[in-house]
Amino acid sequence: MHRAERMALRAVWQGAGLRFGPRLLADYRALNEQLWAAYRRGETTTEALAVERFRRTLLAHGGPPALARRLSSAYLRALSGRGDLLPGSRRLLRALRGRKLAVVTNGIDRVQRSRLRASGLDAHFAVIVTSERAGYAKPDPRLVQDALRRLRIAPEDALMIGDDPRSDGAAAHGAGVRFAWVGAHRASDANGTPVHWRVRDLGALQTRLALAASQT
Repeated sequence: MHRAERMALRAVWQGAGLRFGPRLLADYRALNEQLWAAYRRGETTTEALAVERFRRTLLAHGGPPALARRLSSAYLRALSGRGDLLPGSRRLLRALRGRKLAVVTNGIDRVQRSRLRASGLDAHFAVIVTSERAGYAKPDPRLVQDALRRLRIAPEDALMIGDDPRSDGAAAHGAGVRFAWVGAHRASDANGTPVHWRVRDLGALQTRLALAASQT
């Protein structure tokens, strides 16, 4: 879970007068991932997921399930205003100035667009493709194909950068695009997904990109 999500969750939970701690955070993360996995399989919607993760967490911790919808709305508002960035984000985007860039995300459309604006990085991206607006989710390669079509670039000229080989990597592979796995360790398992580059962070990715550019 990224810092923005963790901080928004804590603010909302404590704002409702509920106890927040490591166990609740771990349970929420597990339930949230289960629901996002179901979403990737086409078994639920973002609207249902956004409420159900709170309902299940409340049930697991003795809270009133009736609060779920209120907590969900407050959480999405709090998250929308956060522009937290991974270390090296701004430096990498400065280095990529002049390239055609797109955001391809399974996130809730209005939340992802608001977070991008809050971060101040929205001007770097010519295209934003969200699963909610498209009607299908990664690992469906159509999300990546939509971005390629709108950027007007061929799959062999593109690179998909992501932190999850199950969704990002599989979507890239299905669209014929190379995949750079950020956050991967040497022994990390990609579940059979082809990985062009494995890098530990965005700084290492920038180094790889610079080296590749110097060899062309």
